[in-house]
Amino acid sequence: MTESSKTGIIAAIAAVSTILAWSTTTRNYSTGPSTATARINQPLFEKFADPLTAASLKIMKYDSDAEQYEEFEVAKDRNGVWTIPSHENYPADANKQMSEAANLFVGLKALNIASEKREEHKMFGVLEPDKKKEAEGGDGVGELVQFRDEKGDILADLIIGKVDATDTKKRFVRIPAEDVIYVVELNTNPLSTDFKQWIESDLLKLSSNDIEGIGIRNYSLVKTGQGTLGLSQNYDADLSFNVRDGKWQPTNLVVYDGRVAKPREIEPTEEVNATKLNDMKGALDNLRIVNVAKKPAGVAADLRGEKLQEATLQALQRRGFFASQTSGTDSYELYAMNGDLQVTLKDGVQYLLRFGNGAGASFEPVETEETKEGEAPKEVSINRFLLVTTRLDESKFPPPDLERVPETVEELKAMEAAKKAALQPAVPVEPMPTEPTAAEPAATEPAATEPAGTESANTDPAQPAGDTPAEEKPAGDEPTKDPVAQSREAKGSARLVSFQDPAPPAELSEDEWKERLEAERERITKENQRKIDQRNDRMAVAKKRVAELNARFADWYYIVSDSEFKRLKIELADLITKKGVGLPAPPSSGLPGSVPGFNIPGLSDQ
Repeated sequence: MTESSKTGIIAAIAAVSTILAWSTTTRNYSTGPSTATARINQPLFEKFADPLTAASLKIMKYDSDAEQYEEFEVAKDRNGVWTIPSHENYPADANKQMSEAANLFVGLKALNIASEKREEHKMFGVLEPDKKKEAEGGDGVGELVQFRDEKGDILADLIIGKVDATDTKKRFVRIPAEDVIYVVELNTNPLSTDFKQWIESDLLKLSSNDIEGIGIRNYSLVKTGQGTLGLSQNYDADLSFNVRDGKWQPTNLVVYDGRVAKPREIEPTEEVNATKLNDMKGALDNLRIVNVAKKPAGVAADLRGEKLQEATLQALQRRGFFASQTSGTDSYELYAMNGDLQVTLKDGVQYLLRFGNGAGASFEPVETEETKEGEAPKEVSINRFLLVTTRLDESKFPPPDLERVPETVEELKAMEAAKKAALQPAVPVEPMPTEPTAAEPAATEPAATEPAGTESANTDPAQPAGDTPAEEKPAGDEPTKDPVAQSREAKGSARLVSFQDPAPPAELSEDEWKERLEAERERITKENQRKIDQRNDRMAVAKKRVAELNARFADWYYIVSDSEFKRLKIELADLITKKGVGLPAPPSSGLPGSVPGFNIPGLSDQ
């Protein structure tokens, strides 16, 4: 064996020993002489002392599921508003999470040195991400984290590598411009690149408790050849939710047999699937998006008006939304490849959710009871474009019931007479009391029973005849009446009073009637105006809300996962179920069909 071979073997043994040492203990960190040792127990980024100075965060890492590099960035714009530049500057809800992420690096200290050798970067997982080397995979590639201030100067720049096998709280890290690998204690949870974690989670900004109606338009657009699309309608359903009893009631339900719409009656053995509809309400309340795509400038502007330019139409078509122009007008009806949903709130705001083409795939975590935090398995999710707009549901603002304003005294008299007649209660007719019959003994005092041989009259010579001694009949006492007689007497008395007509009011003079007319006209006019103002105020609030929401939705296509889409898409067999058992209802007699399509310029069958 040559000396060079011996040297190679010794070097290999040393490398293996180093790997084993790092995987079993943290006590073998390099503490030998080095300029890097001066950083031990010292902050790695001395200038980064205040987390509020961080104006941007950039994260790059290799996504092993997608087998490509993933880049995420959040930053403040010129107005100090957080946006996500990596996702076309979509507004971010980043104050809390940005603060948590920045605080990880403020005062971050190097506990030890793991290595100073460049050839060991891959072993510790601190290779710098490089999109040019994407084809080589992500073996040994770390996660690059970079903070900058408002001027663009770097506050912190670090590559985060593997977890220390002996202490999961510790990570191997490296500053990109250096070879030294440090050991730090670092929790990387706030450094999420999940788009959903950095945005306003409540996309629609509605509460399920405010939903009073859902309109389902279950249709799809199918290619018919020669660059046209046909509208294939399955069913339409409008359902209202009664808050008092918590039940759903269909107000309109039709199925389509070719071009013919047929009413779909709910049989006595069927019912609306409340569980499915309530799940839909919950999905609307918590609708989460996985990504966004910005509309072209013309699309965002044109959708606010009526006239759509050709470029706008084509831009919409690429996402799965098609506009059919009403003959002879500039107005359009917008259709989506996979139907739409109308959601009406009690305040009169109505959402329109239209489901377009597929928008690629993503890997979504699958949560199970056995899943531990950060270990959820992932599955491929087919995403879909979603277009959201709002409008005013004018049926929620019916004209108020206004009272007629009298023009003349005679009209006022007629109105008051009509009100009096409407308020006059019906008087119940009671039968008149009758004399007792032979079968009913008279209500009289029973005669006193005297012993035989005695006289009923008083024989005391000192007592006048007919008088009663004081101890037997106190002065002022009346004979006790029979209860039946008392009741009848009371009823008769009350009846006589109720049938007495009140004294007629004194007739008003002509001048008094005129004064009364003016007063009534003023009162009615004010009350009518109050009702009109109340309706207009409610409508103004709803219109303002619609404008705010449309401004929020105008510039964006939203992208939802397949699981979210399925919660919002409901087939007729799932909407109508057998009563009490939740089984799908028998199929409708009407088969889904197609109606004539509308021409879509530039669309091919390929």
